[in-house]
Amino acid sequence: MRTILALALAAALLAAIPARAQQDTVPQEIAEARLPAEIAERVTNFFNDPRTLHFNGRTRIPADGTVSGPVAVLDGPFAVAGRIDGDVVVINGGLELLPGAVVAGNVTVVGGQITGGDSARVQGEMTAYSAPLEYVRDGERIVLQEPATVGDSTGEGTTLRPRRGRTRLVLATEGSYNRVEGLPITFGPVVETPGRNPFRLRARGIFRTEAEGPYGAERWGGEVQAEQFLGGRGLFRIGGAVRSIVSPIEGWQLTNVENSLSTFVFHRDFRDYYQRQGYSVFATVGPWRSPFSATLEYRAERQLPLAAGNPWTIFNNNDPWRLQPYAARGDLNSILASVRWDGRSDPVDPSAGWYFETELERAVRSTLRQPELVSIPVGGDDPTGTTVRPERHYGLFTHGFVDLRRYNRISPTARLNLRVMAAGGFGDELLPPQRQHALGGEASLPGFNLLSLDCAARGEVVRVPSNPTQNTAPRAFFGGYGCDRVVLVQAEYRGNVDLHINVGRPDSESEDDGVRRVSAGWDGTLGWSLFADAASGWGKAPWDAMQQDAVDIGAGILLGRLGVYAAVPVSSDGRFVRPSRGPNIFVRLNSRF
Repeated sequence: MRTILALALAAALLAAIPARAQQDTVPQEIAEARLPAEIAERVTNFFNDPRTLHFNGRTRIPADGTVSGPVAVLDGPFAVAGRIDGDVVVINGGLELLPGAVVAGNVTVVGGQITGGDSARVQGEMTAYSAPLEYVRDGERIVLQEPATVGDSTGEGTTLRPRRGRTRLVLATEGSYNRVEGLPITFGPVVETPGRNPFRLRARGIFRTEAEGPYGAERWGGEVQAEQFLGGRGLFRIGGAVRSIVSPIEGWQLTNVENSLSTFVFHRDFRDYYQRQGYSVFATVGPWRSPFSATLEYRAERQLPLAAGNPWTIFNNNDPWRLQPYAARGDLNSILASVRWDGRSDPVDPSAGWYFETELERAVRSTLRQPELVSIPVGGDDPTGTTVRPERHYGLFTHGFVDLRRYNRISPTARLNLRVMAAGGFGDELLPPQRQHALGGEASLPGFNLLSLDCAARGEVVRVPSNPTQNTAPRAFFGGYGCDRVVLVQAEYRGNVDLHINVGRPDSESEDDGVRRVSAGWDGTLGWSLFADAASGWGKAPWDAMQQDAVDIGAGILLGRLGVYAAVPVSSDGRFVRPSRGPNIFVRLNSRF
């Protein structure tokens, strides 16, 4: 035992010597026009390592904060007053070490400087490169872009963000597995010219595994999109597209992966769909590596309703699919303006920052209508229906959508996330079903049934007669999709619990009795979540001035991005909004919002 204590004391003294010496080390600053290739590759691999903790934008570690593991900050600045037990890399931003800060590892800064090194303790090396890292985002990863040098009018070289030409053939799935298309498979080329202002062309065909007939025209769709970059560094883009695609009425509530798994495995599709055929032209402002982007687009489309198909699922394969809403049929020409600001620390699991997205659409020409249909109340005994619903026309409507989120890091292990979403029409014009909104279910109000806050749109079923010329049988649809206006407010508090589990005794303690006992242990972090949701919806005709309200609360256990949640309803308008029976237990593969 004395020998073990002596060795431990000696190791502690040896570890303290370089730590003390480093306190007086001046950061090594390297001024170069271009970042060395080996350094660029090293910091890129460091950022993409799944063990690295990511921050985006302005970040600060408070004096009482401790972060365990390697840390990477993208587009800083980064201020540290607490302790970081690991290496630190700051990409395209400065690092400020405040008095009392401790970094138990190496520090590397590219595209910035290190300040305050003499008042903090860094146990490794400190190196700063003035040249920035040229990169592009690829989901959660960054992809290194090698600089290219071209000549200017003076004859001297100028370093630019490179654009290498490329041509590739893509074969992939598009969107999500759904009850209308089955699995949409896309194929086609992507061509991009070289230079700072490339021209990009993408042509994709779409084959739908779910449709009538093995080779029918309804199985096929496609889109061709061309865009020209202007201004260098992706500042401006202009382009156009021609398309024939199936779109979800609302796709913001759930990711494509989550909806695909829910549909394919559990026979539960969270979305409703309609068809779009036509063209569009657009102009986009989106500076490279900027959180801001804005788009102005003109669309001229023919929109059509679609019935549910019969794709195969693992469970409940013999159950009928939920009916589709009867989308208004006709031509729609509209102008759309959208703005997006994404200042989140991470696009998938953010811990700090703002997110803002808004869209405004104004119809400039509309022939959208629903024809005269037979109306059948849900639960009615007469299968043929007894009411004829008159024809409906939808005029020049104005529709808006706003999604505002704030992610707050309360402490190194706690977060408070807030969200406000509002959508709907302006003025007195009715919205066609494909522009209405519905809430309810795991993606928005998990304490209530799927799409149950819909202003009673699913309280009516309409029957479309057969069409002998197209050889189609009679089909049933819901009369509408949802409300003309909705508001959703969400709040979530998240924290972590450090778990240390040990089973058995160390081998050294079990040798006295001659029996060797196996010991095992597990150290990890378990997250938890408390949340609340509140929503209201308003409908116009045929349910004049209808309002629905719903509130739920819940809790969850988080293993990384995987979350297991339970939610219960608190209050609702019991006439229409249908709460779930007992606690609704569900799984999400990403954060709730």
